[in-house]
Amino acid sequence: MTTDRSRRRVRWTAISATALAGMGTAVAIASDPFPTSPHPPNADVVALEKREKALVAEARRVSAMNAERWATYRTGLAARRLEIARVSAAAAGTGGGAGASYSRPASQATYVSSPPVASSGSS
Repeated sequence: MTTDRSRRRVRWTAISATALAGMGTAVAIASDPFPTSPHPPNADVVALEKREKALVAEARRVSAMNAERWATYRTGLAARRLEIARVSAAAAGTGGGAGASYSRPASQATYVSSPPVASSGSS
């Protein structure tokens, strides 16, 4: 006659063996023991990969050119702001001299009208 303790031991042994067998099966499947033969590459896929590489290279060139242009712009902008600050400081120091804001005298304003439209008489 088997005891209660031996039944538990048999039960736990069976559960452990089943779990171990399941893990072994999972490892065997994950290792891919029977790899499939490689298929020849599809011409369309090869062409798309080649185009993708060309586009990535072009994007890098464009990004580099864009960064260079922004650097040039920022340098010019800094120089322009420095010039504006210098002129503003000179204008503030002289009380509105030659560097002050410029407005055109009213006597120099001209108005040019366009000539009248002549009709050719034929419609």
